[in-house]
Amino acid sequence: MARAADGRPAVALHLAFAGTPEFAATILRGLAGSDHNVKFVISQPDARRGRGRRLRPPPVASLARELGLPLRQPERISEVRDEIAACDALVVAAYGQILHPDTLYAARLGAWNVHASLLPRYRGAAPIERAIMAGERKSGVTIIRMDEGLDTGDVALRRELEIPPDMTGGELSERLARLGSEAIVEVLDLLQKGELQLTPQDHLQATYAARLTPEDLAVDWRLPATRVHDHIRALAPHIGARAFHPRYRGPVKLYRSRLPDDPPRLSTGEIQTRNGRIFVGCGRGAVELLKLQLPGKRPLPAADLLRGNPLEGAFQVHA
Repeated sequence: MARAADGRPAVALHLAFAGTPEFAATILRGLAGSDHNVKFVISQPDARRGRGRRLRPPPVASLARELGLPLRQPERISEVRDEIAACDALVVAAYGQILHPDTLYAARLGAWNVHASLLPRYRGAAPIERAIMAGERKSGVTIIRMDEGLDTGDVALRRELEIPPDMTGGELSERLARLGSEAIVEVLDLLQKGELQLTPQDHLQATYAARLTPEDLAVDWRLPATRVHDHIRALAPHIGARAFHPRYRGPVKLYRSRLPDDPPRLSTGEIQTRNGRIFVGCGRGAVELLKLQLPGKRPLPAADLLRGNPLEGAFQVHA
């Protein structure tokens, strides 16, 4: 049990938690295992997903039910503002809605956000994917006390990690979620004891990670091979980068690539296959595609795909 500054045992904080995807579910699991008390969980309403378009709960909602935590799935978070006001603090992680000031400041100790970047860099909705696309070799999580700006609040804690050159967006998300689950508990412990210190962000250093659009998914083969590889791994394994081939009406989804030690000399977008391997020419160099999905098919390793689906010619250079 944490102790207050005067040495007495500190009383556990009563929390509301708002989050939606798997990243947020990892944060919730960490909070549920801490000394603090998650009074209730807020997540987005169930949505139709997958090929069958079945109504499915978000990962946070599923975990809340598994843990036996009270769950709210309002259309607008303002609908549960009074319940938030009855808590000491609101913890937010990738919830997916902007909080109105009445809700933002409802809890006694405010709202605290777990953001998947080293703020003030990569403020916004897609910090993980945008950082890898840009070739960053370092990322981290930042815990901020939320204000009315977009990820502009004062910093409570930053935790940093390296991005290996072949790490995917999904792998980085998992690592940042684990890091974030530890960091938010550390911040809440300090807040509970009255020992937390906040630092304003340097807004002049801010960069933005806008929500991904369909255009952002398309590979531009005019870029150097290193940038193309970064683009593909940023969107793996769940989103998939898009490439366009004249043989297929829909996009070819790319899930894994690498920078080969023995790249062939190819023109931009040109495809070469040999010994079960697929190479594509870039603006400088070439990438090897390791896992991809043809329209209407399931994702396959390159060698398996080539057994029944010859891939020849060239990809469209840019969508």
